[in-house]
Parts: sequence; structure tokens; C-alpha cells
Amino acid sequence: MDKYLDRIVKAPPAVKFGGLAAAVVLMTAANFFFVIQPLEENMERLRAEQRRLDLDLAEKSEIAQNLNERRREMDVLEQRLAEALTELPENKDVEELLSQLNDIGKKSGLAIARVEPGPETVGGGDFFARIPIKMQVSGNYHEIAMFLQEVANMRRIVNVNNIKLDGAKLKNEKVVLQSSFLATTFRFVNTKSAPSKDSKKK
Repeated sequence: MDKYLDRIVKAPPAVKFGGLAAAVVLMTAANFFFVIQPLEENMERLRAEQRRLDLDLAEKSEIAQNLNERRREMDVLEQRLAEALTELPENKDVEELLSQLNDIGKKSGLAIARVEPGPETVGGGDFFARIPIKMQVSGNYHEIAMFLQEVANMRRIVNVNNIKLDGAKLKNEKVVLQSSFLATTFRFVNTKSAPSKDSKKK
């Protein structure tokens, strides 16, 4: 060891500086390969992992946002379905409808002489069934018009046609008319759950 030190001390300055430079280069290279490069590789790996996590978070956030939007759309659709079933119920509910028509007739000042529900009919390919109701009432023109207006404002769909007005008579200082018409209501037909003709035959 002493021999090497003596040689270094006695060596020319160029050799000394060259050796020092070589030592510095070696230390720098060793520091780069054993310390700096592993750190940079580790940082790059961490940055790549961070990018992956950011993308994953953005994707999941978008899915969550879309899920909330779909839930809101589903709530709106369910509400609209409930409103539609009020206008076009699945059940006949003829007794309830007749009671409503009777109440509207009384409030309008009409005397109801006849209310006769007819058989339900379903057209080919239709998703609804028709329930006709023949009615005969008596009252003045204003009372009949008021009745028809109230029926038109009902939540449940009721179409009134074949309106006939005749038999005008003077009663209690007002002209009373005899009116007959056909009130048609509808109900929703679930074609998926309805039994087919073939299954009925079996």
C-alpha cells in the first residue's frame, strides 16, 4: 500500500490529475448505474402507475356518472309509465269508471237514464282494448256540454262519439233535451303475458 502511495506522490502532476479524473469518472459512473438509474427507473414506474390509476379513476367516475344519469332516466320513465297507466290502465275498472261518469253527470245537472257497458274488443295487433259504454241522459244544452267537457278532462281516456240530441221539451222553464252517445274507454293489453290462441286450444 505504501509503495502505491509513494508512486502516486512521486508521479508527475499530469498523471496525478489523470488518475483523479479517472477516479471521479468511475465514481460518477458507479453513482449513475447503482443509484441514479435505479431511482429514475423507479420514478418512471411510479409515474406510469400514477397515469394508469388516473385513467382508471376517470373511467370509473364516468361510469358512476352514467349510472346516476341512467337511474334518473329510469325514475322519469317509471313516473311516465305510472301516468300512462292512469290514462290507460291494465284493468278494466268499469265499475269505478261508471261511478265517475255518474258523479260527473250529477254535478253537471244531468239525469242519467241509461248506462250500458258493452263487451270488450281488441283489434289485431293493438296493445289496447276498447270498452264501449252506451249512455242516455237528459238535460239542457249547457248541462250536456258541461258533462262532455268534464269527461274530456278525465285522467282516464274516454272518447265520446255518436252524440244525438232530440226530444226537446220545456220543463221547469228550461228546454230539456234527450241525448244518447257512445263513451269508449280503453285499457292496456299486455301482449306478452296474454295467452295465445294455440295455448287456449290446448
